[in-house]
Amino acid sequence: MNSILANLLSLTPIIPPCIVFGACCFFLIKKSSVEAILMTIGSGIALIVNILYSFLMPLLMAAQNLTPTEVIRYNTIVGVISFTAGLCFAAGLLILVINTVKKNKVIYNQFPKSND
Repeated sequence: MNSILANLLSLTPIIPPCIVFGACCFFLIKKSSVEAILMTIGSGIALIVNILYSFLMPLLMAAQNLTPTEVIRYNTIVGVISFTAGLCFAAGLLILVINTVKKNKVIYNQFPKSND
């Protein structure tokens, strides 16, 4: 029982990236646009990196008996990939926010102004 609970708790770091990736996929299905594509790519890569870093990296370190220099090398590679994924997601989110703000300006200008 204790090992089952420990295994379930070890899955908790994956839950938020899964939710974000699912939301981005839903957005991509509903509206195929540049921002949806960028956000889906960024969140998908982040999810893959999170899974690899959370589960496979400790196994690799234990199985290969890696030196600290090799671990730092792997961490650097994972960091660069994660940074690129974050940039993709951030660019998509920024484009989405800019487009949403532009649409709201158009809506506000369509209503007549009162002379109270």
